[in-house]
Amino acid sequence: MKKFFVREGRLRSGWRIALYLIASLIVTIVGSLGIGLLVGLTIGAALANQGVPNAEISARIQTMFTHLFDFPLLALSFQGARVLLGLGLIWLFRRWIDKREFRALGFQLTNGWWKEFGAGFVFILAMWVMIFALTLLTGAAQISEVGPSLNFAAILGALAFGLGFNLLVGIIEEADARGYILQNLAEGIRFAPAVIISSAYFAFLHRLNPGAGWGSTIGIFFAGITLAMGYYLTQRLWFSIGMHAAWNFAEGPVFGFLVSGLDMGGLFKINVTGPEWLMGGAFGPEAGALAIGVEIAMIFILFTWARRKNGTLMNAGKIRLDTDVHR
Repeated sequence: MKKFFVREGRLRSGWRIALYLIASLIVTIVGSLGIGLLVGLTIGAALANQGVPNAEISARIQTMFTHLFDFPLLALSFQGARVLLGLGLIWLFRRWIDKREFRALGFQLTNGWWKEFGAGFVFILAMWVMIFALTLLTGAAQISEVGPSLNFAAILGALAFGLGFNLLVGIIEEADARGYILQNLAEGIRFAPAVIISSAYFAFLHRLNPGAGWGSTIGIFFAGITLAMGYYLTQRLWFSIGMHAAWNFAEGPVFGFLVSGLDMGGLFKINVTGPEWLMGGAFGPEAGALAIGVEIAMIFILFTWARRKNGTLMNAGKIRLDTDVHR
C-alpha cells in the first residue's frame, strides 16, 4: 500500500500535484478575498478621512476593482501579491513535499539566464509584429488612433506599467504551469504527455476569463505547448517567462488587442472587424485561427530547434528534471 503513495522517500508525483492543486485553490480564494478586503478597507478609510460619503466610497471602490487597469498601482499591487503567494506556495511544496530545490524548477541564475529571457521576449515580440501586420493586411483590424489622448510621458508610463504587470504574470504562470505542474507530471509519465496535460491545465485556468469559450480553450492550449517548448529548448524557465511576458505585453499594451478577454489599453486603438473565428471575438486574438496558426508554426520551430539540441521529446532521459535533492 505504501508503494502506491510513496516512492524514493516522498509522495509520488500524481499525489504531489493533487495536493498542490488543492492548496493552490485555497490560497487563491483566501488570498484574493484577504487582499481585496485589506485594500478596500484601506482605500475606504482614506476616502472617509477626506469626507467622502459612505455611499460614494462604496461606488468608488467598486469602480476601482471593476476597472483595475485604470489604476496601475492597484493592479501592480494585486499582481505582486499573487506572485508572492504563488511562489511562496511552490517553495513550500518544493521544500517539504517534493524535497527538491526551488531553483531546480528552472530558476537557476547561472550564466546566460538573462539572454534566455531576452531571446524568448524578442522571439514573441517578432511574432506579434507579424500577427499585427497580417491583421492589417487582411483587413481584419484597422488602426483608428495611435497613443490616443496621451502625451509622450504618459505613453511611456503606460508601456512601463504594461511591461511590469505582464512580467509578473509570466513569472507566476510559468512557475505554476511549466514549472511545478509540467515537471512533476514529466517525472511520472514522461515529458511528451506531460506537455499535453499541463497545456490542457493551462487552458482550463483561462476558462474563467471574460469571453472564454472553446476557441479560447484551443488557443490557450496551443499557447501552453509553445511555452513548454521554451522549457524543452533551454531546460530552464527564463525563455518561457520572456515569451509569456512579451505575448501579453505586445498583444495588449502595445498593439491594443484584448488579452485573454481583458482590456489593458494599448499604444494603438484598434477596431477589429474580422470574424470571430479568425480574430477571437470577445476573448481576443488568442482565440482566433490567425494566432493559433502562428502558434503552431512557432511550436514546429521551437521543437525542431530543441530536438537538435536535446534529442527526441519522447526520451525523458534527455530532459533534465528536478534532480537536485534539498539538503
